Parts: sequence; structure tokens; C-alpha cells
Amino acid sequence: MKTTQLRTLVAIAEHGTLMAAAEALCLSQPAVTKSIKELEARLGVQLLLRSGSGIRLTPYGEALLRRARTVVTEIARAEQELEEMKSSAERTLEIGVSLLAASIVVPDAIHAFRARFPDVQLDVHEYQTMRLIDGLRDGSFDMCIGFTGEGDPSNEFRVIPLGNVSQSLAVKLGDPLAGERQLARLREAHWLYNYTRKSVPAFWAALTARAGDTAGAIAPPSRITVCTARRLYTELASEAGVVSVWPDFQLNEEIERGTLERVALDIALPRLALSLIYRKDRVLGGAAEYFIDCLKSKALPD
Repeated sequence: MKTTQLRTLVAIAEHGTLMAAAEALCLSQPAVTKSIKELEARLGVQLLLRSGSGIRLTPYGEALLRRARTVVTEIARAEQELEEMKSSAERTLEIGVSLLAASIVVPDAIHAFRARFPDVQLDVHEYQTMRLIDGLRDGSFDMCIGFTGEGDPSNEFRVIPLGNVSQSLAVKLGDPLAGERQLARLREAHWLYNYTRKSVPAFWAALTARAGDTAGAIAPPSRITVCTARRLYTELASEAGVVSVWPDFQLNEEIERGTLERVALDIALPRLALSLIYRKDRVLGGAAEYFIDCLKSKALPD
């Protein structure tokens, strides 16, 4: 299996046609076709399905693509690092930030980093946590900062705690549910959750345990909408009869605007853990290590 063949597969997946992939690789279309056919012959499986509407990958192709992207990215990074070693230049840092984490810790860390490394390029991308994890796997990001929850796939990564934040339940300003103190009486409402569907059971189990229910007697709400789009989340949370989950630093902003109010629940919600995540096999340069130091110095108090 040749790296040129893997580059060809990645280009086809990204551009959708053999012609577009050939142009991106500065090759002829017959050369691209030959490369893929040789790869298919080498592996003994069909990687592409060709039709009048274009090309799509077979399940074998999809499986190989995930690995191919990582290989291609790592080779490009190795070439870049060698060039930097020859020129004594720092490379660009690719940083992923989760939607909730973008407004805390990271801005101050960037300001501190720029004071020491003004010429280093920072590319900061905001995504959902699971997309950040995928980006770490395929080499798109050097590191990510986000709120991690129960069940996040972090065993293959180094995870550095950066503190945690409190959470609260909220309802529309003036909603009668604001005065409700017992969790069991809130479960009939329409709930709004700001993380992932997969993490809902763990969140609810932790919440009910704090309410003294260790046997699972308080069933989870039958209506739970998961939304990670901040503007839409705020609009949905402003509807009557909706109970929404908020980090307190964001909820305080909505309370000041007069749109929401905190539910007077008699228990505290589980806290959100903010973490720095990067691959265990990633060799970090001096700039990346200093950026990590900046993040640690700006960590949230527990």
C-alpha cells in the first residue's frame, strides 16, 4: 500500500469525482483511476462505487478512508516539522474548542500565548465535542479544549483538567415551574439539554442520585430535546413549559437580559468538567507546550 494511493483515496472522498481529485492532485484522471485500481487489487476489495451521479465509497472504502486521512495528515505534519527544523520556524497550531468552552479560559490563554509567540499562527475552530474528538483522531487538531462528560472516548488521549463550572435548571421568566423544588415534579415538562444524546442517561443518573434516588425510581423525562446551537437553544429555552440545562456563566447572561430565571431546585446539578485533550502519541513542539502552560495558568477555580 503506497502513500500516493492513500492520498488519491482521500482526494476522491473530499472532491467527489475522479476528475476533481485528479485536478487537486495535479495528476491525470487515468493516473488516478490506475492508482485506485491497483489499491483495490492489492487489498482484494472494492473501495469505490461508480455511477452516473458520481462516486461514493463502499463500506471497505469508508473504513480505509478513516485510516488514510490519519496517515496522510501525519505524513504532511512530519514533512512540515522537518521543514520547520531546517528553517527554525514554528508551525501553525490547530486548536479545537467546544461550543461551551469558547468563551472561557481560551481567550485569556490566547492573549498570554501571543505575548510570548507573536509570530506563531493560531487556527482555532469551534465544534461539538464529539467532532473535536474525531479531529484529534485524524490529526486535524493538535489539541482541543472542551467540556467532557460521562462516556466521552478519552482513553486514547491525554486529558488535563482545567477546572469545572456549575450548572442550573432554568425556565422562561415568570413560568410557574421556576418555584418547583422537587426534581420528580419537573420530569413531565419538556426538557432541553445542551450536550449529546448519548450523555443524557449519565446526566440523569447523576442528577437523581443527588436527589436521593439511587434505585432509579425517578424516570427520565419522556420529552428531551438535545440542541448545541446557542442561538436556537436560547430561543427554545424561552418557551413556556420548557426546562433547560445551563452552565451558570451563560445562564447569568440570560437572567440579566430578562429572558430566563433559575429553577429553585433543592439540589445542585452535576458540575461540568473543562479539559484539555490531545493524543498520547502526539509529539508537541515548544509553542504547543507553552500554549498548554497558558491554559493551565488560566484554569477555572474548583
